[in-house]
Amino acid sequence: MFTTRKLLFAFVVIALAGCATTANYEKILNSWVGATELELVRKWGPPQQTYEAGGHKFLAYANTHNVYIAGTAPSYTTTYIGKTAYTNSVGGSPAQNINMSCQTTFEIADEKVVSWQWKGNDCKARD
Repeated sequence: MFTTRKLLFAFVVIALAGCATTANYEKILNSWVGATELELVRKWGPPQQTYEAGGHKFLAYANTHNVYIAGTAPSYTTTYIGKTAYTNSVGGSPAQNINMSCQTTFEIADEKVVSWQWKGNDCKARD
Protein backbone atom coordinates (compact mmCIF):
# COMPACT_ATOMS: atom_id res chain seq x y z
CA MET A 1 0.00 0.00 0.00
CA PHE A 2 1.31 3.44 -0.95
CA THR A 3 1.91 5.87 1.86
CA THR A 4 1.70 9.59 1.21
CA ARG A 5 5.48 9.79 1.39
CA LYS A 6 6.02 7.07 -1.23
CA LEU A 7 3.39 8.56 -3.51
CA LEU A 8 4.93 12.04 -3.25
CA PHE A 9 8.41 10.69 -3.90
CA ALA A 10 7.23 8.74 -6.96
CA PHE A 11 5.47 11.82 -8.32
CA VAL A 12 8.57 14.00 -7.90
CA VAL A 13 10.85 11.44 -9.53
CA ILE A 14 8.49 11.05 -12.50
CA ALA A 15 8.03 14.81 -12.86
CA LEU A 16 11.76 15.48 -12.73
CA ALA A 17 12.73 12.64 -15.02
CA GLY A 18 10.02 13.03 -17.64
CA CYS A 19 11.30 10.99 -20.54
CA ALA A 20 14.90 11.27 -19.38
CA THR A 21 16.73 7.94 -19.36
CA THR A 22 20.28 6.68 -19.11
CA ALA A 23 19.80 5.00 -22.50
CA ASN A 24 19.14 8.41 -24.07
CA TYR A 25 22.21 9.80 -22.31
CA GLU A 26 24.34 6.96 -23.63
CA LYS A 27 23.00 7.60 -27.13
CA ILE A 28 24.29 11.17 -26.86
CA LEU A 29 27.65 9.98 -25.54
CA ASN A 30 27.97 7.45 -28.38
CA SER A 31 27.47 10.26 -30.88
CA TRP A 32 30.73 11.81 -29.61
CA VAL A 33 32.89 8.78 -30.41
CA GLY A 34 35.08 9.80 -33.34
CA ALA A 35 34.67 13.54 -32.71
CA THR A 36 37.76 15.63 -32.12
CA GLU A 37 38.79 16.84 -28.70
CA LEU A 38 38.34 20.42 -29.94
CA GLU A 39 34.74 19.73 -31.03
CA LEU A 40 34.00 18.19 -27.63
CA VAL A 41 35.45 21.12 -25.69
CA ARG A 42 33.63 23.62 -27.91
CA LYS A 43 30.29 21.97 -27.09
CA TRP A 44 30.81 20.78 -23.49
CA GLY A 45 33.17 23.56 -22.40
CA PRO A 46 36.42 23.10 -20.50
CA PRO A 47 36.48 19.90 -18.43
CA GLN A 48 36.56 20.03 -14.64
CA GLN A 49 39.41 17.49 -14.60
CA THR A 50 41.96 16.12 -17.05
CA TYR A 51 44.34 13.22 -16.74
CA GLU A 52 46.92 11.80 -19.14
CA ALA A 53 48.33 8.28 -19.21
CA GLY A 54 49.86 6.09 -21.89
CA GLY A 55 49.32 8.64 -24.65
CA HIS A 56 45.61 8.94 -23.80
CA LYS A 57 43.86 11.91 -22.27
CA PHE A 58 40.79 11.73 -20.07
CA LEU A 59 38.39 14.70 -19.83
CA ALA A 60 35.94 14.64 -16.92
CA TYR A 61 32.75 16.68 -16.74
CA ALA A 62 30.62 16.72 -13.60
CA ASN A 63 27.42 18.32 -12.41
CA THR A 64 25.58 18.13 -9.12
CA HIS A 65 22.42 19.61 -7.69
CA ASN A 66 20.04 18.94 -4.84
CA VAL A 67 16.38 18.04 -5.03
CA TYR A 68 14.33 19.04 -2.00
CA ILE A 69 11.23 17.01 -1.20
CA ALA A 70 9.02 18.60 1.40
CA GLY A 71 7.83 16.51 4.30
CA THR A 72 4.20 15.76 5.04
CA ALA A 73 2.43 16.40 8.33
CA PRO A 74 1.06 13.48 10.29
CA SER A 75 -2.60 13.06 11.10
CA TYR A 76 -3.69 12.60 14.68
CA THR A 77 -6.14 10.25 16.32
CA THR A 78 -7.50 10.70 19.79
CA THR A 79 -8.80 7.83 21.85
CA TYR A 80 -10.69 8.30 25.12
CA ILE A 81 -10.30 5.72 27.83
CA GLY A 82 -12.40 6.72 30.76
CA LYS A 83 -11.75 10.40 31.44
CA THR A 84 -8.28 10.33 29.83
CA ALA A 85 -7.61 11.31 26.21
CA TYR A 86 -4.71 9.68 24.33
CA THR A 87 -3.56 11.34 21.12
CA ASN A 88 -1.27 9.55 18.66
CA SER A 89 0.29 10.74 15.47
CA VAL A 90 -0.13 8.60 12.36
CA GLY A 91 1.91 8.82 9.17
CA GLY A 92 3.75 11.89 7.99
CA SER A 93 7.26 12.02 6.66
CA PRO A 94 10.34 14.17 7.15
CA ALA A 95 11.66 16.45 4.42
CA GLN A 96 14.40 14.99 2.23
CA ASN A 97 17.29 16.59 0.39
CA ILE A 98 18.56 14.31 -2.38
CA ASN A 99 21.96 14.92 -3.96
CA MET A 100 21.83 14.32 -7.73
CA SER A 101 25.11 13.94 -9.62
CA CYS A 102 26.62 12.83 -12.89
CA GLN A 103 30.26 12.55 -13.89
CA THR A 104 31.11 11.79 -17.51
CA THR A 105 34.64 11.01 -18.63
CA PHE A 106 35.72 10.96 -22.26
CA GLU A 107 38.85 9.11 -23.35
CA ILE A 108 40.86 10.90 -26.06
CA ALA A 109 43.45 9.16 -28.26
CA ASP A 110 45.08 10.79 -31.30
CA GLU A 111 42.95 13.89 -30.58
CA LYS A 112 39.69 11.94 -31.05
CA VAL A 113 37.10 10.64 -28.60
CA VAL A 114 37.50 6.87 -28.43
CA SER A 115 35.31 5.99 -25.44
CA TRP A 116 33.36 7.35 -22.50
CA GLN A 117 32.04 6.33 -19.12
CA TRP A 118 29.60 7.83 -16.67
CA LYS A 119 28.74 7.40 -13.03
CA GLY A 120 26.09 8.89 -10.80
CA ASN A 121 22.34 8.96 -10.25
CA ASP A 122 21.54 11.80 -12.65
CA CYS A 123 23.18 10.74 -15.94
CA LYS A 124 20.02 10.96 -17.99
CA ALA A 125 18.82 12.78 -21.09
CA ARG A 126 15.56 13.24 -22.91
CA ASP A 127 15.08 11.59 -26.27
